Amino acid sequence: MSIQCAMIIGFLVPHQCENRAVASCSRCSRQFCDEHLQVTPTGLVCLACQQGLDKPVLVAQTASSFDEHDLKSFIPDSDWESSDDDSGDLFADLS
Repeated sequence: MSIQCAMIIGFLVPHQCENRAVASCSRCSRQFCDEHLQVTPTGLVCLACQQGLDKPVLVAQTASSFDEHDLKSFIPDSDWESSDDDSGDLFADLS
């Protein structure tokens, strides 16, 4: 029976990587696929250990790469929220 990669992937729906594990990380000893292991001078290291994470979750990598411009995308535009004028609606009720 093959062992499944231990990395947790997925941004909206986190789930365990479906790839077959090929080797273990030299730092945490968890089993990972070739996609989630890197060859370093000290041996094979998983991406989570390489980033200094305690758990094998790649979602943190995505969030940590956001810069100030990316984070502003999640803040609602104050003009949109406070506008009581319905003349500029972008959506139509077709019911």
